[in-house]
Amino acid sequence: MLGLYDIHCHILPGVDDGSHSMEETRELLRLEYEDGVRMIIVTPHYRVEMFEPELARIYQAFWDTCDEAAALAPDLKLYMGCEFHANMEMVETLKSGGRPTMAGSRYVLTEFRESSLFPYIKERVTALRTGGYRPVIAHAERYECMRNDFDRAEELTQIGARIQINAGSLLGDMGRSVRQYCRELIEEDLVWYVASDAHNLKDRKPNLGKCAGWLERKYGYACAKRLLIDHPEEIIRTGVRTK
Repeated sequence: MLGLYDIHCHILPGVDDGSHSMEETRELLRLEYEDGVRMIIVTPHYRVEMFEPELARIYQAFWDTCDEAAALAPDLKLYMGCEFHANMEMVETLKSGGRPTMAGSRYVLTEFRESSLFPYIKERVTALRTGGYRPVIAHAERYECMRNDFDRAEELTQIGARIQINAGSLLGDMGRSVRQYCRELIEEDLVWYVASDAHNLKDRKPNLGKCAGWLERKYGYACAKRLLIDHPEEIIRTGVRTK
């Protein structure tokens, strides 16, 4: 399947725990392209006291990576984003421009601790919605409180959140129970996006091509297209080009 979107990945060099060099980034871009990906939102981590790279450093890495993408293939487009680890000041940080949204849109890729309690997740989602943002729950399958109560994904969706799961989790990389949870989310039409969350060339490579093929075989072309092209395209369409 061609024309895929990857809305969650860590391929900018030297800004978080993802790619460590432009050489690695160049290879990650090549793998994404071979998988059929044509649009990428890069999402470097932002987590207070852990990942707080200066914006100038992030944007320089982004521009340099855009140049590499253009040299690889003119139809490979990159957009700026952020994986924002939830905190109590996140709305203020976003409003002040302290961290970017997804491709200049109102969508915010929002991460939590795996042990976060559901009331906290719900409160932060509500705060983002009240602030005018659309939270995208990053790798929702990782949160124990979500897996323990299936109805919670629907509850967040009703508030206005969007659920993202990782391709690797859907393919079984995190074990059978997590894989089954992801598949049940899809079958209940609660997943909006499947993304790679790629970090490196060792154990967290891009994998959307394999996942797209599996989705098409299991759930049909329309489902694969919805999760990997149509829904992600809405983020880009409502945002602002950053390169």
